[in-house]
Amino acid sequence: MANTENGKQRLLQLAGILLKETDEKHGLTRVELEGRLEKMGYPVERKALSRDIEILRDMINVENAGKPPRYYVEHRDFELEEIMILIDAVESASFMTEKKKSNLIHKLKDLTSFYKAQELNAQIHYLGRHSSKNNDVLYSTSAIRTAINEKHPVTFQYYEYVLGAGAVPKRGGMKYILHPYTLVWDNGFYYCVGTRPEQSAQGEETKLYHFRVDRMKNVQVADDKELISPPEGFNVAKYIDSTFSMYGSDKEETVQLRFHKKLLNQFFDKFDQSVNVMRDSKDPDFLIANVNIHVSPTFFSWVSQYAGEFTIEGPQKIRKQYHEHLRKALEA
Repeated sequence: MANTENGKQRLLQLAGILLKETDEKHGLTRVELEGRLEKMGYPVERKALSRDIEILRDMINVENAGKPPRYYVEHRDFELEEIMILIDAVESASFMTEKKKSNLIHKLKDLTSFYKAQELNAQIHYLGRHSSKNNDVLYSTSAIRTAINEKHPVTFQYYEYVLGAGAVPKRGGMKYILHPYTLVWDNGFYYCVGTRPEQSAQGEETKLYHFRVDRMKNVQVADDKELISPPEGFNVAKYIDSTFSMYGSDKEETVQLRFHKKLLNQFFDKFDQSVNVMRDSKDPDFLIANVNIHVSPTFFSWVSQYAGEFTIEGPQKIRKQYHEHLRKALEA
């Protein structure tokens, strides 16, 4: 029984050595593998090592090449480029502390070999992005996911920053009730999208709201209430396109944009590719498109950055708001 248990432990240690220390450019010979296992307290005979390697061939794609043969793990669940993307996502998460980010990045690097982890160290340059002072948002997102899965709303207090006072609860610490539909990641933050029928005016029970999760405190699952399902036709991607990238009014507006054809890529960087774009009948070098958005200063700033090559054609009231926005900017 002891020998069987020792063999299982030795096999796990061997798998760990191959995963951590080898890749297609760095293999280990049998002698090197035997030496490493012996140092770890698992001496192994040549025949037993051969059996272990055969078992691992099916589990982790151990290959041998050259003379003497060197054994290494060639195929992994994540490619190096995929790990880099995940690390960058962690680094951009403004709601996590530096310590939590460091721990997660360390775990991600463990998904590849020591040598490729060194390549990551050389290739990734952190940009000093903002970090939180605590990890409360991790527990808040967990509570929200539980509520969605178990079909309950959540309660919480919502905080805002006030000069000289720091983060203070809105509306005197009022307890918000939200029926969460989904969690959304946008620009380094998590947002929760849902409705507030218990706290909405008559006729607005299905109105959509979004809250930044790092500002939601004391998030609790309201298991005494049933979750109200999303309205028919709810499309989170459409909601994000019209709201999250351009904070603004609660009401969605249809706005006509006119822009030079050379800016078509920039247009589709911001709007969904399903938007119908037409040539301007007055000038074939310009395009016309109607977009559904929540009008805001952020939207006006996005238009103005192109110095007149994007213009708001209508409706007239939105065009006037845009001109007023530009006037205030010039007079500031």
